[in-house]
Amino acid sequence: MTTNKHISFNQSHKLCFRQQTLTNNLGWAHYQNSQERLFYVNEKQHTLSMYLSGGYQTHRTDVRSGFGAPGRFCLMPKGSESRWQLGTPQQFMHLYFDDSYLKQLAIEVFDMDPRTIALPELTFFENPGLESLYRYNMAQANWHQTSPLALEQVTNTILVSLLQNSTMTKHVGQLKGGLSPATVKKVRDFIHANFYRQIFLSELASLAQLSEYHFCRMFKESFARTPQAYLTYVRIEQVKHLIKTTSDNLMDIALNCGFSNQSHMGRYFKKQLGITPKAYQKNLF
Repeated sequence: MTTNKHISFNQSHKLCFRQQTLTNNLGWAHYQNSQERLFYVNEKQHTLSMYLSGGYQTHRTDVRSGFGAPGRFCLMPKGSESRWQLGTPQQFMHLYFDDSYLKQLAIEVFDMDPRTIALPELTFFENPGLESLYRYNMAQANWHQTSPLALEQVTNTILVSLLQNSTMTKHVGQLKGGLSPATVKKVRDFIHANFYRQIFLSELASLAQLSEYHFCRMFKESFARTPQAYLTYVRIEQVKHLIKTTSDNLMDIALNCGFSNQSHMGRYFKKQLGITPKAYQKNLF
């Protein structure tokens, strides 16, 4: 039975069939809900939602909108708020992802300037390619038995598709801050050449001819990470490469990649990939 009062999504009578956190930056959830008036506030992450079934009577009450249906998506950026009237039972899946993760993916896959990336709020749009990935690669998968690496790979494919579709990103005006392209290349090359040792912030700031304070601010604008986080990312990528291509033990790999010991490497590896180095090694064979 519907009421005139909107309640928060978190307080609603939704059924959560399953949830899966892949990394600190990525997560999935599969819900069912019906006959409620809701408000949805994105405080921490972006949300890309797709109706698996139902949704025909569901619409927004804060703006003019059409109605939901199986295969229709809603993109709700971080910081957005929306109000909804739900009708007959519907099932939907939410992909939660950090802004920093999306921007880092844009840098790694397309060498895009992260300052140019922003997501619009979109309601009830259709995209057959994304629908196929949601419906056949995620909805049909056993999230707790499928390799986290396989789930993350599908998730990254979804986010890459998002970045490739001009209707799902919005133009950002004049860029401010950040390092020049030449300085970005110089700093990136230096980190990749010296990841195995301690790199001092003063060395990187000197390369950019900036104070350490201003360098850190501009680095984060250009890399969507802090210098230390980027160095850790580079080290973990090298760990993955050595696990795949050598028979070295994990202790030696840790030391060769700039970590103080295997435990130190393991903590950051799991934080970045969601699994331990041993589990990653096992999934390769």
